[in-house]
Amino acid sequence: MPTNPNDAVAARAKAYRDMLRAIPGLDGMYRLAAALVADPAPPTRRLLIVGAGGGREIEALGAHATVLDITALDPSTDNLRGAEQVAREIGVNDRIRFVTGTLDALPPGPAFDAATSLLVMQHLADDGAKLAYLQALRDRLRPGATLIHADVSVDGPKEFARLVPAYLAHARRAAIPDDVARIDLNKIPDMPVISPQRTSALFVEAGLAPPREVFRSLWYRCWVSTRPDA
Repeated sequence: MPTNPNDAVAARAKAYRDMLRAIPGLDGMYRLAAALVADPAPPTRRLLIVGAGGGREIEALGAHATVLDITALDPSTDNLRGAEQVAREIGVNDRIRFVTGTLDALPPGPAFDAATSLLVMQHLADDGAKLAYLQALRDRLRPGATLIHADVSVDGPKEFARLVPAYLAHARRAAIPDDVARIDLNKIPDMPVISPQRTSALFVEAGLAPPREVFRSLWYRCWVSTRPDA
């Protein structure tokens, strides 16, 4: 068991990455998100990464991060420490402002040219919390800004169940330990997951453009939206 704080961060990051490796092609979602926010990227382009803990988005941006002004936001200090470690390893930590907290920790007002929200909203209840989250994101985006959003999203328990055999087959072939592969299977049924149709409706209600789906692997989906100019 790691005793050094950095070792503990690395161990948590490895476990999380192993879990995500069980999803075929999920790394591609992060690379796609990075491409969409970094190309083209003028030197003054300001990027907000919500749920930045672990550093997957920063890692995917790689050298592109050197031409961005990045704010990395996460409610977990420990998780954010992992993102800082990734940023140091690829030499971009001087381009990133790390903020512990939720969107409320950021100054109000439209300050960002782009934002990523990857696998964040899926943890919020659809009792007004998801809508409030999207509204808070919209309020911090400049008109015309891009939002890359990803969540677990299925039409219901039956669709999820139909996808499980394919998930397990890939996890076995990728040599993912069974206990790691089953993390998703155990937690997703208890998460406040919503359908793609409901996701689209919430975006529109929050004042964002209808999202366009650009990636899907099993129950993970990624969309692109914008804050309208007017």
